[in-house]
Amino acid sequence: MSLRKNTSEVQRLIAAFEQQADVFHDISFSVFVVSSDRDPPEDKFSSPNHAITLWQYYGAVGTEAERAQLLRNIATRDPNWGVRGAELSLMGVIQGSATPLFLRMAKRAGSLFNRKEVDAFKLQILDDILDKEASNRIDAKPVGSVNSNPLAVWLNYLLYYLSLPRLDITRLTPIEPEPFSLSMLALESLLANSQVVRSDRSTTPVADIRFKVALSFPGERRRFVDSVAGSLRDALGPDSVFYDLDYQAQLARPNLDTLLQDIYRKNSELVVVFLSAEYSSKEWCGLEWRAIREIIKQRRDDQLMFVRFDDASIDGVFSHDGYIDAQRHDESAVARFIISRLISMKSAGIE
Repeated sequence: MSLRKNTSEVQRLIAAFEQQADVFHDISFSVFVVSSDRDPPEDKFSSPNHAITLWQYYGAVGTEAERAQLLRNIATRDPNWGVRGAELSLMGVIQGSATPLFLRMAKRAGSLFNRKEVDAFKLQILDDILDKEASNRIDAKPVGSVNSNPLAVWLNYLLYYLSLPRLDITRLTPIEPEPFSLSMLALESLLANSQVVRSDRSTTPVADIRFKVALSFPGERRRFVDSVAGSLRDALGPDSVFYDLDYQAQLARPNLDTLLQDIYRKNSELVVVFLSAEYSSKEWCGLEWRAIREIIKQRRDDQLMFVRFDDASIDGVFSHDGYIDAQRHDESAVARFIISRLISMKSAGIE
């Protein structure tokens, strides 16, 4: 059955992943690349864990000897580690106490795709992998493969949804948000579009954009903020809102802390901060908060807007500071408040 005809199952899985995301399980999804000249990472995986090959770039095949070797390697492939002799293999690792539960749910999610959809999805991934390799040898054809196991299908989809199908990485790299929350968001995207789509919505260099609004929030509030971001994007236009998933591919880079602080401190007209008990404990929220406190220090109060989910104490936020109450106002209302604030700033000549 295709995704288009299986909306009830998608809705059930969304509810199931959301329920588990609210538990804050000990679990992570990471990836690493294995190649002929690169050893696997030395990181010790926590127990329980599960590793699986997601895709492989075998190499360029042109001569009869190369074709014969490829056939031999395919014949002796390992179900867990793929085709032997591949130049690059992307491995996915789920680890943590909730690993068995997530594996069962992820396999069920991967089974949502019918064979035609899986084949089309695999071609999209392979195009991203092989396009870069095709020009290296004009006399040979680049060869790659994507794992069709339902678990691998789902993990590959999560990477594709985050616009990260082609990963040039040399170490174990964690994928954010955690896999239950990420799966919930990806399924919501499937429900809305009935097709495989990426979350990354822009190819404009993020460092060159002057945003109307930048959103700072803890991952536990992503579902709410994702809906606010969608409403703002519709109202304000492309590249007007800094929401991390819209620029995921560009944010997969070294020195991300410097880039984020520049976005919040220098390159946004209005910074909207979604405050909750989880906010102060998050590493990236802490980095963003340093930039936000600099705005407060410079008395640029008009460029800040607080949205609260609870009464948790946040260092630097005081009881007399005004805020929008997310317990009383839904996502669309919060988006309207933000747009109203932008209009008043423009009227006052604040940009």
